[in-house]
Amino acid sequence: MKLKQYNIAAVILFLLSISFSGYSQSKLQNHIHVKSNQLRQSNNQLLVDWDILLNGVEVSSNNQLTLTPIIRATNGQKVELPAVIVNGKKRNNLYERSLRLSGLEQEPGVYYVYKAAKKNTILSVPYKASVPYQSWMKNASMFLVEDLCGCGGSEKEHVEQLIADRIGSPRKVNFNDYSPLVNFITPPREDKKERAEVGEAFLIFEQNKWDIIPNLFNNKAELAKIDHSLNYIKEEPTAIITGISIKAYASPEGSYEDNMTLSKERAKSLLDYVRKNLKLPANLEVFSEGYGEDWDRLVNLIEKDPKVENREQILQIIRTVDIFAGREKQIMDIADGKPYLYMLNKLFPLLRRSDYQIEYVVPAFSVEKGLQLLKTKPGMLSLEEMYQIANTYEKGSESFNEVFEIAGRIYPKDKIANINAASAAILEKDYPSAKKFLEKYRDDPAAWNNLGIVYMSEFKLDEAEDYLQKAKAQGIKEAGHNLDILSELKNTVQREEEASDFY
Repeated sequence: MKLKQYNIAAVILFLLSISFSGYSQSKLQNHIHVKSNQLRQSNNQLLVDWDILLNGVEVSSNNQLTLTPIIRATNGQKVELPAVIVNGKKRNNLYERSLRLSGLEQEPGVYYVYKAAKKNTILSVPYKASVPYQSWMKNASMFLVEDLCGCGGSEKEHVEQLIADRIGSPRKVNFNDYSPLVNFITPPREDKKERAEVGEAFLIFEQNKWDIIPNLFNNKAELAKIDHSLNYIKEEPTAIITGISIKAYASPEGSYEDNMTLSKERAKSLLDYVRKNLKLPANLEVFSEGYGEDWDRLVNLIEKDPKVENREQILQIIRTVDIFAGREKQIMDIADGKPYLYMLNKLFPLLRRSDYQIEYVVPAFSVEKGLQLLKTKPGMLSLEEMYQIANTYEKGSESFNEVFEIAGRIYPKDKIANINAASAAILEKDYPSAKKFLEKYRDDPAAWNNLGIVYMSEFKLDEAEDYLQKAKAQGIKEAGHNLDILSELKNTVQREEEASDFY
C-alpha cells in the first residue's frame, strides 16, 4: 500500500517537473517588481520585508511560477529564502494532490502558495522573512529568481532580477515598480483631409539662363525628387492631386534685379518641365514665383557653420545694412574677402534652390485600409484614424505604442499627437522621451496628468503632486489613481531613508 502511494506521488511530482509554458522568460522582468524593499540587520538576523508585484504575468492553467529570493556572494556562498509559488488552476490541483499523497500541509522551503485567479495574473504578495546574518552577507547581493515552469532546470530556464547589489546598501526606490495611469486624448474627425508633399530641388543652370538641362551636373537626381513625391501620391489610387507650386530662390552674387529675374524665370521653367514630363493633369491648379536673394536662409547657414570666419561681423552687417546700401560689398571687404570666398563656394549653392509643394486630398480610410497605409504612407492618415488603429491592439503593447509614436513623428506640432505619444512613451517607461513631448504643454490641462507621472519618475514629488492635483480638478480620472501612487511613493521613499540608518 505504501509502495503504491509512493509511485502515485512520484508520477505527480514528475508531472509537476514538466514545463508547459510557451511564455518568453525574458518578459518576466517586465511584469514582476519588488516594492518596499527593506533589507536590514537586526539581532543577528537579516530581515526581508517586500511587496512582490505581479502585473499581468501569464500563469495559464498548466503553469507554475516560482519566485525564490537568493542571497549570493561573489565567492559562491549563498542562501535561498522560502519561495513564493503561483499555480495555474490545473497545476494547483496537481500540487495540492501531491501534498495530500505526501502527507504534507506545505512543501518545505515554500513561503506561500497562491492560486492564479486568471491567466494574466495581477497580484501583490507581501513577503516577510529572516535568515541568520553572517559576515559574508555584507557584500553579497540579493536576487529574485523567477522560474515560470517551476521545473528547477538549467540557468537558461531562469530569470534573475537584481534587488540589491550589496546587502549593506539597500536598493534605491525604483519608479518602474509602479504602474501609473496615463491619459489618451481622442482626436477629432478631420472633415477634409488636405495633404501636401514638400521638398527642395537644387538645380544647376547655365550662367544667366533658366533652361532645364537634365544631364547637367546632378540635375537628374534633383528632378527625381519631384518625381518621387508625385509617385508617392499617385501610388494611392484614392488620392487626388489638387495643385502644385514652385518657389525659386537665388544667391546674393550679382545684381538684385538680375537675381530676382533669374529666380522668377527658373521657377516658371521648372513648373513647365514638371507639367510636361511628369504627367500632371492639364487642368491642375499651378503656381510659380521667384523670390530673389535668400538672405534669411544665408543667416541660418552662417549661424550653423563654425567654419565661417568673422561670423558675428558678417551677421551684424546682414542685420543692419540694407541690400541697396552696399551690404554685399561690405561683406566682401572683410578679411581680404576670405570669408566671402568660403560662403561663395560652400553656402551660396545651398541658396539656389526651388521649393516645391504638391497638394492633394485623400478620403477617410477604414481601419483595415489604415493598417495598410500606416507603415508606408502614414501622412495620409488622420490622427483620429491612427487612434482607431491603435485601439485594435492591446493597450500598452508594442504595436499599440508604435502607432502613437508614428503619430507624434508625423504631426510634430499637434498637441494631441504629442500628448498621446507621451502616454505611449510612459507605458514603455521611457520618461525622458515623454518629457520632450510634453515640455511645451506645461500650461495645458490635457498634459498635466502625464507631466505628473514624469515628475514622479524624477522623484520631484512636490511638482508631481501639483500637476496631478490640477489634473484631478479638471476631471482627468487617471490623476486620482496616480495621486494614490504618489502617496505610496512618498511613504516608500521615507521608509528607505529611515532604513538607511541601519547601514
